[in-house]
Amino acid sequence: MSSRARSKPLAVAVVVGSIATLGYMYVAGTQSKRAEGQSSIYKESQGASKLGNDSSDARLGSAGVRAAVQGDKGS
Repeated sequence: MSSRARSKPLAVAVVVGSIATLGYMYVAGTQSKRAEGQSSIYKESQGASKLGNDSSDARLGSAGVRAAVQGDKGS
């Protein structure tokens, strides 16, 4: 059996595996968007208003993140 005959099934397997992986990633992405909505770390979220400022939580510094996660212990 020549090397060309052995490489054809491997090439087909790689192509089929790649297409299956891309298909799974697409389905997982659409399911995630359906479950989470159009949430983004770069946009204003509904919970950002509870952080005590008018800006997005993506703009918080380290102190702001620590206060939001642990609760403001200073008050």
